[in-house]
Amino acid sequence: MAGPLRFPRSARLLAKAAFDAAFGRGARFGGQFLRLHVLMLPGEPARLGCALAKRSIPLSTDRNRVRRQVREAFRHQRDALAGRQLVFSAKPEAAKASNPAVRADIERLLGEEL
Repeated sequence: MAGPLRFPRSARLLAKAAFDAAFGRGARFGGQFLRLHVLMLPGEPARLGCALAKRSIPLSTDRNRVRRQVREAFRHQRDALAGRQLVFSAKPEAAKASNPAVRADIERLLGEEL
């Protein structure tokens, strides 16, 4: 996939230390289906991590569906989110929520953060 809407490896949070920093030192915002942890790092590109626990969303198909929605929303707003490390975690309600409802929750959380 080419172009400005890519989701390259450099835009992903992969290390446990990066997740721990966002969870420990970042601001937290709650939505209807998801929680967003944001760690401000001025001068750094925006990076995204998803921590969707099996305990919260038991079926892998539902976890993957929510993860795809989060990634898609992030790809479209990545430039506006520069200087932030974002980690989304799920509430149990996300498993049964429709795609439009999850996407609206994500957009609201990202809009709250901007």
